[in-house]
Amino acid sequence: MDRALNSDPVNTADTEGRQRWRNWIGFWLLGLCNNFAYVVMLSAAHDILQKQESQNSTTPIPCFGVFRYGSNQLPDGVVLYNNIYEHIWDVLSGWGSGTGAAGVAGALLYSAFTQAGLTPQVTLWIMLVVPVILAVSYFFLLVFPSSFPQWRRHEDGHSPSTVVNSQERRPLIEEETDTDENSETAQEERDNCTGHAFFLLTDARNIRPLTFTDQIYIIKGLLKFIIPLGVVYFAEYFINQGLLELLYFPASHLSHAEQYRWYQTLYQIGVFASRTSLVCFKIRKIFLMSLLQCLNAVVLGFAVYYQFLPNPWVVFIIVLYEGLLGGAAYVNTFFFIREETAKHEREFAMAAASVGDSLGIALSAAAAFPEGLSSAWVPREPLPESLEVDAKPQDMSAAKGGLVIFTANSNPSSRELGRRIAERLGVELGKVQVYQEANRETRVQIEESVRGKDVFIIQTVSKDVNTTIMELLIMVYACRTSCARNIIGVIPYFPYSKQCKMRKRGSIVSKLLASMMCKAGLTHLITMDLHQKEIQGFFNIPVDNLRASPFLLQYIQEEIPDYRNAVIVAKSPASAKRAQSFAERLRLGIAVIHGEAQDAESDLVDGRHSPPTVKNIGAIHPSLEIPLLIPKEKPPITVVGDVGGRIAIIVDDIIDDVDSFLAAADTLKERGAYKIFVMATHGILSSDAPRLIEESAIDEVVVTNTIPHEIQKLQCPKIKTVDISMILSEAIRRIHNGESMSYLFRNIGMDD
Repeated sequence: MDRALNSDPVNTADTEGRQRWRNWIGFWLLGLCNNFAYVVMLSAAHDILQKQESQNSTTPIPCFGVFRYGSNQLPDGVVLYNNIYEHIWDVLSGWGSGTGAAGVAGALLYSAFTQAGLTPQVTLWIMLVVPVILAVSYFFLLVFPSSFPQWRRHEDGHSPSTVVNSQERRPLIEEETDTDENSETAQEERDNCTGHAFFLLTDARNIRPLTFTDQIYIIKGLLKFIIPLGVVYFAEYFINQGLLELLYFPASHLSHAEQYRWYQTLYQIGVFASRTSLVCFKIRKIFLMSLLQCLNAVVLGFAVYYQFLPNPWVVFIIVLYEGLLGGAAYVNTFFFIREETAKHEREFAMAAASVGDSLGIALSAAAAFPEGLSSAWVPREPLPESLEVDAKPQDMSAAKGGLVIFTANSNPSSRELGRRIAERLGVELGKVQVYQEANRETRVQIEESVRGKDVFIIQTVSKDVNTTIMELLIMVYACRTSCARNIIGVIPYFPYSKQCKMRKRGSIVSKLLASMMCKAGLTHLITMDLHQKEIQGFFNIPVDNLRASPFLLQYIQEEIPDYRNAVIVAKSPASAKRAQSFAERLRLGIAVIHGEAQDAESDLVDGRHSPPTVKNIGAIHPSLEIPLLIPKEKPPITVVGDVGGRIAIIVDDIIDDVDSFLAAADTLKERGAYKIFVMATHGILSSDAPRLIEESAIDEVVVTNTIPHEIQKLQCPKIKTVDISMILSEAIRRIHNGESMSYLFRNIGMDD
């Protein structure tokens, strides 16, 4: 009869029951510690990035390195222990429930500590206690089986490090079937083996090791579990990493951060409930859960794109349901793999199955973050300081009565630029509520004092341009009535800038908008790359028209390989001056497309065309008849300049309707250009622009973040973003401190 070496006397039923509960609690704590770091990292992601971007700090990261290094080693141990331990409830149920509880505990503890006033850095250091709990659970709480003698806790007073000699490790009763020679050989093998190798020797010595062919055969049988589990995790993490951040409901009483926090908390509650449910019921049809999870991802994806959900409560329910599906798929997959595989194949089978969820998570990260949903290329070097700047850093909130920065846009993606600017200045965004009433009226409520302060209102243009304008005007007027000292509008893209000239019986809408802003109370305007520089004359307040060309030029030099073999292209004669400016600064050649591909805007842009040019013989004397202007006739398309075998870089200020860009790209391809880039300051990209760009000959479209375009980047990975928050924050700092703005316009010519 076989007996484990160093085994204790036969335990009573009560002792065995206590040991099983100790093992269940031990594995529950191990599962809790394993997932705890991930949940805390997810909850603290915004704070970590904010800390690193504003202060270049990497202090919190070692904390997570300790978490993940320790916790990532545990699944292999669970697989091994599950292979040798007969009570599957203790292993799978305890581990699964603990990993689910980690979600709830991590999210709630991080929120509680930060809400109590602790900084994120201090909170993360406090949570270093988790690896200690992990070690205590593993070494002192678990009751190991007798096949792990080197880790077993001796209760007879001997030290665990005491070497047990061969006589003490010899079984009390020898097998009668063993010969003396076999006994000596077996004893020698036992003396030279410890841990898992000793277990394999005593419990499975007649089973040959798995060959490569055996492993392939096992994996083929596991595909019915691995593929559905991978699909579940792909859809689940695509939702968590790519969609939840974009699901914001401004009409709700919850802020964007509070809504996102509830999304994560409800998801973790769902995971905890489903991973603990193994004792109640089991679900073998994992593929069904994968289909339902994909349906969740599709519904939320359409909700992000079309914004048809009425309130966040619908998302709360879907996210809770998502967590239930994800947790149930995980725990049931490993339960049935353990049940349906032979004992000597179980360790390899469970380890191989764990590839499914890891692969799904990795693919979801690639899908949700092709270039970062809200990422932008940031210039490598900071903006140089002017010689006029004092060497000592100034307190932005204390100088001249204080500084307040508001973002007037209720769209969360539009608030990203304001957040970046505030971080660079080292201040917090002002507290303000901007939302739409049920009747679509805009309501603005400023929640802090602005009396006697410099108020900077950052407003970017969303899809609903008119609502954006009303938000800005209402907020400006609210600050004016609240006795703000100065109200400066930061409008990187000035709306209606294309309607800056009279066309027949139309109107100059840009002048109307300028008058409305001044009347509302704006005292200064910061904008970027106005469509026509003459728009500055519509205002009776100072206007600073900054340039994005330095950032685009730096992007060309650092991100386009072999840019020396490029040629700067103007897609129409109207943009030739901008192309010439780029070409002269990069020391490159220039090409101009002339003919049918030119902008329709070039027609009827000069002068007033009212009244219509219709002859009225009865009213005008024949001798005084005014001659009619000869109508234009577009010549055949012509490319002035050599683009053959070169990189073509098309430059313009706005890319909205992309038809002219696509026509220019096709023409350049026909003329021999082997790569085509489009550079523009403002990426409006309305209508089907992302789809058309994706299907076109254009290789990359580079725009700045003056206008939010996260949705367009999801639809077309060719679209790249350059961050211009650096120059905007520097302009705000100089205006607030009363410094000269001339430094920001160095080497800027009339044609730039």
